[in-house]
Amino acid sequence: MKRFEYIRSLEPQQAVMFATPSEASFIAGGTNLLDLMKFEIETPRKLVDITRLKLKQVETTAEGGLRIGTLVTNSDLAAHLAVTSDYPVLSRAMLAGASG
Repeated sequence: MKRFEYIRSLEPQQAVMFATPSEASFIAGGTNLLDLMKFEIETPRKLVDITRLKLKQVETTAEGGLRIGTLVTNSDLAAHLAVTSDYPVLSRAMLAGASG
């Protein structure tokens, strides 16, 4: 694995600033990025940890859709009331692919 800089971001704007220029990758839970880095398939110079950002919300939109935060887990999305009631196929698909 090549050397990289690790940065923990506390604000979305900060994460974007840390990731610029482009030789950075965002990292959060449920990623296999580190495995890809071990085999040098991915070789970012910076890892920007976004796990502390407040991006875990699921919201219905005025148009009748969903806005899903980037840190919402598959299991949480599958169990969300709006998903189970309005998007049952999505809920079942998320549960089929989500690990415990």
